[in-house]
Amino acid sequence: MKKRVWIIGAGLAAAAAGPATALPPLPDWQQLESYHHQDNGTGLAQRSILAALPPGTPILTARATLIADGATCRQPRNRQGIEKCLIHQYSLLDGAADDVRWTLTLKEERGQISSILVNRYVDRHGSA
Repeated sequence: MKKRVWIIGAGLAAAAAGPATALPPLPDWQQLESYHHQDNGTGLAQRSILAALPPGTPILTARATLIADGATCRQPRNRQGIEKCLIHQYSLLDGAADDVRWTLTLKEERGQISSILVNRYVDRHGSA
């Protein structure tokens, strides 16, 4: 179901952006988590998100796409032009039970994404 919703979202983004261009799908968050240690940070996640939701993508399309992928999104109080989306998952990658939270901060100008910032936070619940 997620992929069907994304294809519709990608079609809307491409139609709004102009000529038809195929955008890559959103990254698999579990896969990004496994690459996080090799990447030394959120660089791969940042690049993957920007490839799937480039600047100029309508904010409503971006929001719907992220929600369809499991994110919860909201506009912080008194922060016009900012949308925060949270992807929450659990990881047992290194034997420890971790709560992993990816936070995407979407900056909006004139109804379109102007930039995206990706942050990752881990709450560790024990070790192997």
